[in-house]
Amino acid sequence: MKYLRGLLFFASTVLLYLGLPFLGWGINHLRGFFAVAPRMGYALVVLIFGLAVGYQGIDNPEGVRGGHGDESKRVRRQTVLAYALSWILFAVLFFLPFADRRAIGTPGIGLGARWAGVALCALGYTLIFWSGLSLGRLYSAEVTIQKDHRLITSGLYCYIRHPRYLGALCVAFGLSLTFRSWIGLLLSVLLPGLLLERIRDEEALMHQEFGREWEDYCGRSWRLIPWLY
Repeated sequence: MKYLRGLLFFASTVLLYLGLPFLGWGINHLRGFFAVAPRMGYALVVLIFGLAVGYQGIDNPEGVRGGHGDESKRVRRQTVLAYALSWILFAVLFFLPFADRRAIGTPGIGLGARWAGVALCALGYTLIFWSGLSLGRLYSAEVTIQKDHRLITSGLYCYIRHPRYLGALCVAFGLSLTFRSWIGLLLSVLLPGLLLERIRDEEALMHQEFGREWEDYCGRSWRLIPWLY
């Protein structure tokens, strides 16, 4: 059963991050999608990411699908924001390839920038995967406190308090460059504001729950970008 679960996690990841771009580009014209090397590189990145998520889903599925926290300690407005961000992600994964094929808002982004976008996507998906691996059952798409919650301060979390959000930023800018979209880049500039609002709520909840332990952790780690913020 656990191997079937891993296969389902792999398939759902690939369908989301590659299937939607295929639909946006046009299923009947996939040869054109793979005609440009950076788009082929992006597809390879997604397949590797899918394999990693599938592997994680075999023995640590909570790190992928997330757990449910204490209802009384859930920041409800962030639940709404999480759903909104998910739908924005679906729209972006569809629209950017759609616009790329039809040259909508694409001038001036060359091959080098597109490869930089693929690299950013690879970094972003790595951060997202690694954070889920580190958090395990304590991962949640909601801002909440779970049963027997404890601070995770090892691995990536030794240095960055919110590596998953940094990964999301890398993916947003990476997708925009990979599919040469100025529209995507402009929208990506708005994403840090939404994530910082989520981070403020999350850190306030952590401080309320863990007090001095959280303060000590903040004193030796960075919020989002090492040595900068």
